[in-house]
Amino acid sequence: MRKRVLALFFSAVMAMSLMTGCGGNSQNETTAAEKETEKVQTSAAGKETEGEKVLLTIFDGYAGEDPHGTFIYQYAEEYMAKNPNVVIDVQAVSTNDIYTKLSAMAATPKDVPTIFFTSADAVATLRDLGLTADISGLVPEDVKAKFANGVVDSCMLGDEMSYFPVAVQPLAVIYRTDRFKEAGLEVPKTWDEFAAAAKVLTKDTNNDGQMDQWGFDMVGSNNSSGQSRFMAYLWSNGIDCVKEENGKWITDISEDQKLMDAFSRWTNMNADGIVPTGITEVDYPTAANYFAMGYTSMFLTGPNALGVAYANNPDLKGNLGSFKMPGDYPGTMLGTEGYAISAYATDAEKAAAIDYLKFFVEHDKDMQFWQSSGKIPATAEGQKAEYISGEDYAGFLQQIADGCRPTVKFAGVSGLKSALGNAYASVFSNEKTNQEAVQSLVSDIDELLEDYN
Repeated sequence: MRKRVLALFFSAVMAMSLMTGCGGNSQNETTAAEKETEKVQTSAAGKETEGEKVLLTIFDGYAGEDPHGTFIYQYAEEYMAKNPNVVIDVQAVSTNDIYTKLSAMAATPKDVPTIFFTSADAVATLRDLGLTADISGLVPEDVKAKFANGVVDSCMLGDEMSYFPVAVQPLAVIYRTDRFKEAGLEVPKTWDEFAAAAKVLTKDTNNDGQMDQWGFDMVGSNNSSGQSRFMAYLWSNGIDCVKEENGKWITDISEDQKLMDAFSRWTNMNADGIVPTGITEVDYPTAANYFAMGYTSMFLTGPNALGVAYANNPDLKGNLGSFKMPGDYPGTMLGTEGYAISAYATDAEKAAAIDYLKFFVEHDKDMQFWQSSGKIPATAEGQKAEYISGEDYAGFLQQIADGCRPTVKFAGVSGLKSALGNAYASVFSNEKTNQEAVQSLVSDIDELLEDYN
């Protein structure tokens, strides 16, 4: 039952990602790397049978992104040059599409790639589908010791280490410090203060009667990017959505005033015109571009958006800052992301995969992938890099120092996020009122939990 439900939710995400323009490269039936190698799965990183090949296929959410995607291919080429018996086939697939493709592959294990991108809010579902290998005993202790505080713990599901960490992506708000200074605004501590600041920053800059600069760069699309941000917003308001109690999953999503106030505040930001027009079509790439081009002034996001902003508008250097999410509760996990290894991989493939991922996070002293992407490295040494020492990263680092939420371990998190997305999207599209949307959300969550208890 669970796998059927998960597949349906992942299919819904894929359909929505297509509607919002979040496509990924399709997987070819026969890849160039498969044609190049005739013998596979026999030696781990050249340690056993020299000359025979190990093929590592990778579904990579980073590879298709600019400007940092180029380093994914560069690192793979550099590793293969040092390990000629290993062939790495990087396949650029958008993160939304990775999960739907993997869900479909659960029924045909031979198609599952050796390595695939994952993150803290998706790995529990992938594990429940039986796709992820436990790498606890495969990652050497000296390698684990190189990760920053809390990183390895964030990759654990029970006693299993479910994926290899590469970067951490806590959410914070990046903002235009120059515009805050010009408007005499202080950093908001509550969501009411946040909405008030957004109103001040929403302007008709060319006096044509139409707003062309908005205070809040909301991701309003009904896909994982929009859903995850809304869930984080609810967390910051003290709404857990789901939690485990006495071995059972329960929810605090109910038709009480706390949820209604929080839900309405979010949707009212669209009704009040302080977020970009056509909000249901604003996915992450669109929002990141809006912020980079100056159309918006505050953006709830991971630090990767800083990389996008600077790559597209270098003039923003010195004019950006970040602050912790408003609210009295931590609104973000550490946001560790990286790569899982297929449960169906051979021992040789697993060993080669770990060796490659170790190379990935250790060999580049200039941290080119992380610096170009704006991401915060997962290693303690990487977090000392100069590029994350400024005001633009201050809010993210403060959130890490103050503590984040533990990794979501609910295997039905994709279904939870889908229900949340359907709720706010129904209000944005004027299909339902806030009260009607909350009623439907409560019903959907109750039905979801029946499949997990």
